[in-house]
Amino acid sequence: MAVREYGEPLAPIELPEPELQPGYALLDVLTCGVCFTDVKTSRGRMPYSDELELPHVPGHEICARVVRADPPVLEPGTVVVVYHLWPCRRCARCRAGVEQLCQNPQGWTGFMTPGGFQQRMAAPLDRLTVVPPEIDPVHAAPLTCAIGTSYRAVITRGGVRAGDTAVVIGLGGVGIHALQVVSAVGARAIGLDVSPRARRVAAELGLDVLPGDDPDSDRRVIDSTAGDGADAVIDTVGSAATVAQAFRLVRPAGRVVGVGYSVDSTLEGVPTARFVLEEVELVGSRYVALDELERAVHMVADGDVRPVIDRVLPLERANDALAALEEGDVVGRVVLDVAGVG
Repeated sequence: MAVREYGEPLAPIELPEPELQPGYALLDVLTCGVCFTDVKTSRGRMPYSDELELPHVPGHEICARVVRADPPVLEPGTVVVVYHLWPCRRCARCRAGVEQLCQNPQGWTGFMTPGGFQQRMAAPLDRLTVVPPEIDPVHAAPLTCAIGTSYRAVITRGGVRAGDTAVVIGLGGVGIHALQVVSAVGARAIGLDVSPRARRVAAELGLDVLPGDDPDSDRRVIDSTAGDGADAVIDTVGSAATVAQAFRLVRPAGRVVGVGYSVDSTLEGVPTARFVLEEVELVGSRYVALDELERAVHMVADGDVRPVIDRVLPLERANDALAALEEGDVVGRVVLDVAGVG
């Protein structure tokens, strides 16, 4: 299912069989999660949209089965997830060990290179993470982006530890998993969202949630920390209102982690007096490193984090998935069942 023209529905196209190159694996795509970035890519609302060659196949949360590998280091039939950024390994960021910030990626699956809204693809062997048998392909789809991104935001960038209090603003695909990661490490987790449905799903997971648009919620969070504020606030929305809310909720010397963003918005609502005089840290968090992804996968395999799947649709209904995301009618992830495994 491909973008043929911006503003038009995705349409089925036929592509040639991928060629297996040395260092790659040929993959049958089993499932593919659908992220709001897929909406922005499909609608031409990304920084690279003007230079993206159409038709383009979106989809970057890919679970697949190995057909064959060169060299044969993975057995045929092995189930894997695909790390969607293929680094150049030459730029300054790659040499510094932060490949997810590569300045010249050789592949950006689903973004600028063909993604998982298709039946078969090839990917570099070192970009594949084996999926434990405890995780089925539907629940494996969100591992790389929704859950991996959550892990990095909470653990690596947020520094959340046992005994901390952490607030997650926005319980969408990343947020509802970030809240579970907070809880899994032994910290107190508080989620804020304007959607009653999102709050209900989070509550059913045993998580503490409050209305994100109720001014009383801020007071309740602060009161629950004896007036100090949260050790970390993870903002998965990235609006002026949520950034301002994050700064209201964070304690002195605490940390605000930005995960959500839009290409046409700027950072507003940062009170410079708190930022400087109280040494509040403001950090961004992008995607996940490969070693972090492995740890995130184990959290799911061990049952500490449960992938939240809103609905499962066949590949030919990719447009329905995009529409549901645009309408705000999704909690967790929509997953496309590409191979009919569900």
